[in-house]
Amino acid sequence: MTSNHPQTLQFRCPTCKKSIERSSDYFPFCSNRCKTTDLGRWAAGDYSIAGDDAFIPDNPEGYV
Repeated sequence: MTSNHPQTLQFRCPTCKKSIERSSDYFPFCSNRCKTTDLGRWAAGDYSIAGDDAFIPDNPEGYV
């Protein structure tokens, strides 16, 4: 049996996993604390993007 009601999406904060509304001021986070915690994890290198390290030339002349 199918429902005629649109499916409601549920979101969870990626930091603490608390249920949140899409209308949250900090979406996709539940609070400024979780948002700042996530930023700190990126800054500390806890997260990374898979792949080879980027080439950064010693002399950038000619690469600009």
